[in-house]
Amino acid sequence: MMENVKSYLYYGYLPNSMKSHELKNFLFLNENNIKDKKYIADITDNNNEKALIQQGINALKAPYQNLPTNSTHVLPLSGGLDSRAILGCLLEAGLKDQIVTVSFGTPGALDYEIGHYVAKEMGVPHEKVDLTQIKINQGDLINVIKHGGSWTYLLDAFYNRLLVNQFGKDATYWSGYMGEALTGAHLPKEKSKTWDEAKQYFCKRNRWTRSLNVLPEGITPESFLPEKPLMNQDIISYDEQLDFAVRQHACIKKIVLPSGYNYQTPFLHPEWVSFILNVPRKYRENQWLYKEILKTAFPKLFSLPTKTNIGLPLDAPQWQRLIRRVDLRARAAARRFLPGSSLDRNPMLNYIDFDGGLRSRLDLKEIVYDNIQDLKKRGTVDWIDMDSIWERHQQRKGNYADALLVLTSLEINLKVEDEQREEDRSC
Repeated sequence: MMENVKSYLYYGYLPNSMKSHELKNFLFLNENNIKDKKYIADITDNNNEKALIQQGINALKAPYQNLPTNSTHVLPLSGGLDSRAILGCLLEAGLKDQIVTVSFGTPGALDYEIGHYVAKEMGVPHEKVDLTQIKINQGDLINVIKHGGSWTYLLDAFYNRLLVNQFGKDATYWSGYMGEALTGAHLPKEKSKTWDEAKQYFCKRNRWTRSLNVLPEGITPESFLPEKPLMNQDIISYDEQLDFAVRQHACIKKIVLPSGYNYQTPFLHPEWVSFILNVPRKYRENQWLYKEILKTAFPKLFSLPTKTNIGLPLDAPQWQRLIRRVDLRARAAARRFLPGSSLDRNPMLNYIDFDGGLRSRLDLKEIVYDNIQDLKKRGTVDWIDMDSIWERHQQRKGNYADALLVLTSLEINLKVEDEQREEDRSC
């Protein structure tokens, strides 16, 4: 149990890994995959990028054959690429009248605003969910844990379940799960040469609590990861073995794919997985090939602003991106030094501003304070001074929302486990 506590505090989830055979099945690593690799190699050896892009378009559209027309197709539409790619494919499949798009987040943030703009441009119904108006209570969080959202980013899981709570079990839901990961968004600049190097990179990238060191002295986050690679890196790189088999499996899946509902995950279609994993690494770096596929397949959709390009279209010139980055840096400085100013809004925000919310929202403050006090009474995390973190955050001597939220989530998960043990004893 203590190992779980420590790894959860560091990662925000339990880094339980798939087994080797599970990862192979997940990615359809079989003879057909090898044949596709040879075919794609012929294209890339001849530097025929147009043919490669067309092959990618065919693979991207493969999951959208013979879709039911008597169902409501619910698509959470963010400012990123994957949900928009799904929208393009659904529209091309003739389902415009069955689609409902939904965006949730904070007004002014790109994930909240861009989805609405895209839906309006494409003429599909759209609903906005302003998360700043959604009150959070302990009972709802416990319910999330009991229904598939345990030991992950608890509030992320809570917000994602608002969708299924609204549309119910009769709808068909579409998720971009694994889209970003498979297309190269998480590739390091240089591929890790050894398993230890890959683990170090993974730990650096996946550290949830960055405001302070949450591990006791002598404990390293690498110790919670698999000791050996799951397979030869000639098949899947060490970096992606960890991303796919640990983070995507143990964390993201629990957040975005609530159990008990009809979720479609088109980026896990065998034809797409086989295609995108078999192209040479250089085409996947910075998602180059994926972006070219999307721009070619759906030119109108991807001429619109994206969060991926900091609020600009994918083809925006360098000078526009430079101006946008300067603006983002100015806003970041305002949040640090001029809280409450007109620039104190982060357009790149996911969900809500937890740092500010833990100072101003009574629902958040009550849940967090009560649970860290309960956790302190347990004595489970006696190396962290929770009262000091809370006071420093309230007094704006630092931003510790990441630490406070993971400590709260830890306590609520432990409460659910306590309750389950009691139920087991009484049976």
